Amino acid sequence: MLRAIVVLILVGGAVLLVSPFVVSSRYIDQKGIAISGRVFAKRETVTVHYSGWKRSSDATIEYQAPDQAGVSFFDAHLDFEHYDALRKGETVSLKYLRKRDIPTLPLSHILSEMHALPTVRLAGQQAFSGFRMWFTGSVVVVCQAIAGAVILLFVWRAMRLPKFWWGVGICIAAGVAGLLVQDFPVPTPRPAVQVQQGAGRVSSVGRIDRLFEGSRQRGVSTGRPVDVVGIEFVPAGRTEPVVAVDLIDAGSVAGLKENSVVAVEYEGGSPRTAYIQGATRRLCRAI
Repeated sequence: MLRAIVVLILVGGAVLLVSPFVVSSRYIDQKGIAISGRVFAKRETVTVHYSGWKRSSDATIEYQAPDQAGVSFFDAHLDFEHYDALRKGETVSLKYLRKRDIPTLPLSHILSEMHALPTVRLAGQQAFSGFRMWFTGSVVVVCQAIAGAVILLFVWRAMRLPKFWWGVGICIAAGVAGLLVQDFPVPTPRPAVQVQQGAGRVSSVGRIDRLFEGSRQRGVSTGRPVDVVGIEFVPAGRTEPVVAVDLIDAGSVAGLKENSVVAVEYEGGSPRTAYIQGATRRLCRAI
């Protein structure tokens, strides 16, 4: 009984804390007013965390809120299509939630004074757009595989077919194997269409030297490190730079470091599909 009460208290506290963020985000869609802003800065970043890596494309938007003094800023997390469509200094349309329209929920006022609640976003975006960006092709495939396994086991159990627990074990083993495969560093596909050549600046160099590493496990050594290299360059026909990512064998490019210049080949229609010329990728392919 005591355990159930503790669980209810924790769940209630979580709901109390999350509700102002969720409702405020929805209110921007429903009650937000149209204002203008300006693209203050753009950046693409590549980060290595344990044995994995990720990239992000963000724009910092400057705006003047109608019910506040001074200029404010917020960061918009964008997919490549919308990121490339923006230009630094460009005027953009925004939706803004005025203070008087902020939901009257517990903690809303305090969070609003701390500027913690979402109150502005780019026009055309909606609540939870960031979650949709998270569902990449690989994530969708994983979700489909999980859903398929659950349905299969449900039908198996409902029909009382033999060796049900064998099926459960196989699904669990397949899931673990899938998670392990997801942790392998995979090189960028080789440019194959409208291949062009150019030079780029190394914006970042991260290193993966252990697989399956986490906050509580050391993982296993790769035997040969992999460099995750961000290369910033201006593709032919464009005026603003993009950041491509290439996974290469560490040490395969002499003198590779941040701000050094490397030769790249890339796809004209998809410039983030780029290769550093002269680099090798034997470890990535072997894994």
